[in-house]
Amino acid sequence: MSLIGDFLDLIGLGGISGVDYLFAAMAIIGTFLFLIYFALILIGGAADGALDMAGIDVDFDVGAEGIFHMLTLQGILSFVMMFGIFGLAVSQSGGLPVIAILAGTVAGTISMWLIGKVFQMMKGLEVDATVKHNQAIGAQGQVYMTILPGKSGQVQVEFQSALRTCTAVLEDDTASLETGKFVEVVRTIGETLIVKELPVSEIKSE
Repeated sequence: MSLIGDFLDLIGLGGISGVDYLFAAMAIIGTFLFLIYFALILIGGAADGALDMAGIDVDFDVGAEGIFHMLTLQGILSFVMMFGIFGLAVSQSGGLPVIAILAGTVAGTISMWLIGKVFQMMKGLEVDATVKHNQAIGAQGQVYMTILPGKSGQVQVEFQSALRTCTAVLEDDTASLETGKFVEVVRTIGETLIVKELPVSEIKSE
């Protein structure tokens, strides 16, 4: 703990002892680890990978309800950080140790809850950007770039809640379709759509 003692001397708290030393140690360690964890999150999922490499299995999923939002690594680190900060603040202002511990516990618990909610919202904002072309089967659209016999062109069809421009070939490889003609996707091969001409009478109304 000599490093903590040196740091406390640096910030003018070298004379503290007892429960105040515990509060200060938790505040310093909690803040340091929380900032490292948050930096790894900003880098892009590096926190999960770093812990996996260390052989530590920690679930960062905050999709569960209630208390499980809080019982994550970021929640525990925020509790330790705020417990130390608020406990030390109350104790240094003249509060009894039991009051300081209570204040630190309340502050830490609230911090855990808030951090859990923040990460839950962040999780909810994640969108799977993977384009699954087979979900285009049955979709209707228009030719964007002329499809020549036996060659590919481009069509615009709506699937996965977005209007997408995709490479397409005609089911009848002897036919051709000009830009603006209506088509329907009948199947897919990889990222290429297989389409057929769609009579105006069969166009689905929005």
